[in-house]
Amino acid sequence: MDKKARIAIISAAVFALVVLAVFAISKPTERAVTACKDGTDNDGDGYTDYPNDPGCSSKNDKTETDSGVECDDGTDNDGDGDTDTNDGGCTGPADTDETDCGDGVCEGPETQGNCPQDCGYPDSCSDTDGGNYPLTFGTTSGYYNDNPYSNNDYCVDSGNVMEYYCSGDYEQSQQQSCGTDTYGANYCNGDTVYRDLTDYFCESGECDNTVTPELVENCESPFYCSGGQCVVDNSCSDTDGGIVYTTAGTASGYRWGDAYSFPDFCVGDYLVEFYCIGVFPLNQTVSCVANTTTTCTGGACV
Repeated sequence: MDKKARIAIISAAVFALVVLAVFAISKPTERAVTACKDGTDNDGDGYTDYPNDPGCSSKNDKTETDSGVECDDGTDNDGDGDTDTNDGGCTGPADTDETDCGDGVCEGPETQGNCPQDCGYPDSCSDTDGGNYPLTFGTTSGYYNDNPYSNNDYCVDSGNVMEYYCSGDYEQSQQQSCGTDTYGANYCNGDTVYRDLTDYFCESGECDNTVTPELVENCESPFYCSGGQCVVDNSCSDTDGGIVYTTAGTASGYRWGDAYSFPDFCVGDYLVEFYCIGVFPLNQTVSCVANTTTTCTGGACV
């Protein structure tokens, strides 16, 4: 074989080797292009090819991952060092949230708002009785510095309550008096005068009171109850029937609530005669001598 022939054979062999190398290099690329029909679990999620792998939209899909699904996008979305189905927050390749709320680690998009179990509870306060209302038992509860609390209103003693309430997100407390026992105004019940005693006290964590009527006075006739007191009408009666100088008499009755009794009486030869004008007593002084009598004796001219 001459020199030209040997060169031609060597050249052909080199060309063949080059073709084989190119084919060998391009074959994985072809597999990558057909990842959803190559019989291989390319993304390691436990599912293979279309339609079994959720990341495959068709047999011609170039990748088994899905960039729109956190647990199948090949990315450590929550930054905890684990990716996709290897992450404890992924229930499967179709799970759209790679975070694992409740694992004790505040990760990725987890916040106090959406995952307080991991990220801590914000300061908060709620009150079952709605505020600073000592007349109603209540319980405040919430979190302060990530620590839970719960406090009930309670009686400090028989007359004072410790009231818990909220000011925004924070708990407040204040000892308050339930009140001072007081008497109300007098009032009538028939011909009896009463007044109410209001007794204030603390019981079962709330302020309360009782109202008890107390007897003030019974109105005896001719008195009667009016406007919360015993009263009597003005009156006048005269035992000698009026202005009668020769008979001793007595004018008596009630004037502005006070009883009175005015007997006729003598001052020397003069008689002071009491008599009634309507419901009021009046008197006049007369000379017994001037009325043809000789003297005034025992409240009468004789």
